[in-house]
Amino acid sequence: MRHAPVPQPAVVRSPLSRRPPSRRTGRLRRTLALGILTLAIGLVAGCTRNVQVGSPRPLYSIQVRNTLADEMIVSYDDGAGTRALGTVLPNGIERFLINAPASTTITVTARNTAGTDSVGPFMVRLSTGSTPLVVLQ
Repeated sequence: MRHAPVPQPAVVRSPLSRRPPSRRTGRLRRTLALGILTLAIGLVAGCTRNVQVGSPRPLYSIQVRNTLADEMIVSYDDGAGTRALGTVLPNGIERFLINAPASTTITVTARNTAGTDSVGPFMVRLSTGSTPLVVLQ
């Protein structure tokens, strides 16, 4: 016996159901995904390279002993201008660092904090691995 075909219920889609993307939407998604992938590859490549900003700059040190009764302000000139190093207390000693001077031969001068007395210039040759001593007297 033959049965009559059973009617199928109509498929009703909710407005929130997902519809297959149109061609335009599909191309937009592929373009966006390709752009994100290219950006990610660029970021990873940029972060993994060793970038050297500049060559290491030489660092020198000097010690200054103040045998005077006044606190002294010490500065040096490397041919490119005068730069302050710091102060040395009366009968004190301080170590100062000089980063990448224009010349390895510098002149050191000092003046008291009142500006009424000065000593120097003292010629100093800088070299890595040694700390020359300048005595203010």
